[in-house]
Amino acid sequence: MLNSKVVTCRLFSLAMAIVIAGSAFCAGQNAGELDPSRIRGTVVPSVSCVHDPSQSYALYLPSNYSPDRRWPIIYAFDPFARGKVPVELYKQAAEKYGYIVAGSNNAKNGPGALEMAAAQAVWEDTHRRFAIDKDRVYTTGLSGGARFATSFALYCYTCSVAGVIAHGATYPVKEAGAANDHFLYYVAIGDQDFNLPEVAELRAKKEAQAAAFKVKVYPGPHQWAPADVVENAVAWLELKAMQAGKEKPNPAFIQEQFQKTQAEATQAEQAGDTLTEFYALRSLAFDFKGLVDVSRFESQFQTLKKSKELQHAEKQEKHEIDRQRSLTETAGSDIAGLAQVGPEQVPVLQQRIMSVFDDLRRHLKSTAKDRLIYVRAFNQLWIQGIEDGEEQYRNREYVRAANYFQVMADVAPDQSWPLLLLAETKVREGDKKAALKALDAAVKRGVKSPLSLTGDPELAPLQADPEFQRIVGKIGKVKSAS
Repeated sequence: MLNSKVVTCRLFSLAMAIVIAGSAFCAGQNAGELDPSRIRGTVVPSVSCVHDPSQSYALYLPSNYSPDRRWPIIYAFDPFARGKVPVELYKQAAEKYGYIVAGSNNAKNGPGALEMAAAQAVWEDTHRRFAIDKDRVYTTGLSGGARFATSFALYCYTCSVAGVIAHGATYPVKEAGAANDHFLYYVAIGDQDFNLPEVAELRAKKEAQAAAFKVKVYPGPHQWAPADVVENAVAWLELKAMQAGKEKPNPAFIQEQFQKTQAEATQAEQAGDTLTEFYALRSLAFDFKGLVDVSRFESQFQTLKKSKELQHAEKQEKHEIDRQRSLTETAGSDIAGLAQVGPEQVPVLQQRIMSVFDDLRRHLKSTAKDRLIYVRAFNQLWIQGIEDGEEQYRNREYVRAANYFQVMADVAPDQSWPLLLLAETKVREGDKKAALKALDAAVKRGVKSPLSLTGDPELAPLQADPEFQRIVGKIGKVKSAS
């Protein structure tokens, strides 16, 4: 999920020096047995990197892939190192528009150096194996993976990333500051996503800079965007490549995208959604310039930009951002405090945190216009609690980690994830009885796959226990909490 760790320029410079050195070291090695003609058009769940077999990636090659020409590529980063998830998601668009997609099976939220090493391995291996268009290299990621995908584009001075598709998060720091912050930037985010305020602020900043960007807000939570949004994102990359002269213009494709964007602007105007109308007109004026006649839309865009309607819409958006911050500020400090206070103060903080979540939950059932603000505030605080707990776990502060996971399990009785994390923590503490109790409760909440337990190396010490086997056997036979 969300990961706001800052990967510094120094780390990236060092890591890319390693990439160059590693490339030189491996240049004389065989690329391994991987016949593109046999795997085209299918998702390969795991391709081991030749120079480091501990690193692997999921892969999709278009069905017409051939080394006779260069191909654009998208490097994908999932926060849980599930390389196959984004590759499966992108394969339809990749097939339609002719992209290679590679999703790391090792890069995940956590220490930046490990994530960089995983990205380095995939970059190096794919560039040795496949015919890649160096001018059309893109990255994508979800949440912490989106921040890393952006960081890679910002600080990888030797790899020239042409664009980023960010899902559910944006830049790793509030101010980018990198000299090469000029790549294409597409953000896909759900209207329930707690990171929506940062996307709104970034969108306004990009607009002020006249940057090449696009934001797509769709109905949904913090997640990889639906397939139709992904296709829209890849189509936008195609359009911008044609506009920049990196790809031969396709008149039929351009006209199709032009009509879709016109329809979006018209529908937004009819619905009174001024912000969506404004950014659709912006796309018509900027993204299609030089490809079709956009003079009419340039005029409409400038007129709306100066209108009172837009000023009112921007003011309302800022109000929603400020409201979410006011709902989360105090509780966010309390959640952070769980890692700092003594044991005697923990119950007091836990009670305050629970009280805030209870208040937010009451608003979640509302049909009021501002309901989504409460949804995003609830999700923001819950994710913060999970992430802070994971940080304590990585630091081997298991008692503090358990405090976090227990509270997050209590405030979200429909979620099994914090209980699985609690079980892992109790295993590390040596309390198998408490670990099994947490697992049993997690299964009752709807764990969907036995592999969630049997495939978790952190739970390996429990696997020989008959109670563990009984719990695994219950998966799929109990109804999840409502």
